[in-house]
Amino acid sequence: MITDIDLCCPTCHQPLEALHSDRSLRCLNAHHFHKESEVLVLLDAAFRQELAAFLIGFESLRQQEEKRLLDTAIYEFLPCAPQLQNNPEWRMRCYDLAIVTKLLAGRKAQNILEIGAWNGWLSNRLAKMGHHVIAIDYFTDAYDGLAAKKHYHMNWQAIQMDLTDLSVLSCQFDVIIVNRCLPFFANPVAYALAVKEKVTLDGLLLLTGLSFFQNPATKAASVAYNRAYLQTHGLDHFRPLKGYLDFTDKARLEAAKIQLRPYPQLWRANLKSWFKQSAPRYFYGVYPGDWTR
Repeated sequence: MITDIDLCCPTCHQPLEALHSDRSLRCLNAHHFHKESEVLVLLDAAFRQELAAFLIGFESLRQQEEKRLLDTAIYEFLPCAPQLQNNPEWRMRCYDLAIVTKLLAGRKAQNILEIGAWNGWLSNRLAKMGHHVIAIDYFTDAYDGLAAKKHYHMNWQAIQMDLTDLSVLSCQFDVIIVNRCLPFFANPVAYALAVKEKVTLDGLLLLTGLSFFQNPATKAASVAYNRAYLQTHGLDHFRPLKGYLDFTDKARLEAAKIQLRPYPQLWRANLKSWFKQSAPRYFYGVYPGDWTR
């Protein structure tokens, strides 16, 4: 069976049923969806065409910038592979792994949704812990997206879908992890609240990689610069995004009972932000707040 979770058609939102004969999914209105490179492509036809046009150029740009992870031998050791110990982005992901491991320690197998799974490093780790994982993202490159799944030993369900339309997942999850991508939505707080509705009553919502700016002017300028850089390469964001989090977002998340906890490894950076307003303050978010610290 192609999937063991309840899915709806992204076009008409009718339930999908598995067709055992050709390993595909079909709704009552005869919309079909298939796996490609072990990734279920669950996209409306119009958006799929728009996204594909972006990804072709984006993957080429990432290749030019040497940002794709081509050494398949290190995938199983992500995020803390020795070859990446001096890479600050991967170091931050090691901090995330420590937090996830602590939060889930001692718990039986959980049904976990990872939003923004990228190349599957966290999905692989969660599967190693014995959890059942659904990994969703826009990116499907074999060295820079969900199709990198083939480089790992563990198995999980990978789905390419519109992350702004969680209604195609017609079930709730014990744990949902928004993996360092919350700022990349048009209204990050509204998105977090929508995700929270997909968590079971006694479940966990975890927001990783939250960097809040008291004065976001410099960061906003950086977001604008990056967008202009993409445009020079014929690319533009296929979904509107804010690109950063400010203290208003922080207050709104806290008002929604999402507990913001500082990264213990980044206490020096967080101390700096008290004296320099343009410096970020690093947190992760937990709901409900009584989950194990």
